[in-house]
Amino acid sequence: MRSPRAHRRIAAVVAALAVALAGCGAEDAGLGSGTPDLHVSPARSSAPVAGASQLVLAIENRGDGDDRLVGADTDAAIAVEVHRTVVEDDGRAVMRLLEDIVLPAGGTVRFQPGGLHLMVVVPDERVVVGGTFEVTLRFERSAPITVTADVVELLDLIETDGEGSG
Repeated sequence: MRSPRAHRRIAAVVAALAVALAGCGAEDAGLGSGTPDLHVSPARSSAPVAGASQLVLAIENRGDGDDRLVGADTDAAIAVEVHRTVVEDDGRAVMRLLEDIVLPAGGTVRFQPGGLHLMVVVPDERVVVGGTFEVTLRFERSAPITVTADVVELLDLIETDGEGSG
């Protein structure tokens, strides 16, 4: 049986650990300190091809702290996924599904065809040329941001500069 003094020491150690763990968060996740300040450009989406649409936009972080895009969703499709197109050693272009994307302080991340992009999986009847639909972007540190995507032909999307304009 432990003495009351030993119990106090154990309680002090547990309390110190609890305080230390409570401080864990974005800094320990590799995002550093500071506060992100996210701004999203106008969004454009392609009309569906083979059951999917690409969504292009840019996310600018004007803050002094990093953030992370951890997901996106819409009620106009089954899912929205983050992909990066890479060229394999044999010359084949393949898409890789990503869990998240770091949004560095003072930087801009562009989602565009042929590279980093958002894939709208099995879009519904709202995703047609001339239509619009809402997409909500979810972040690790910042509040969700909802944008309205204008739907255009795929070729028009490819000519986009990644900031929602041609």
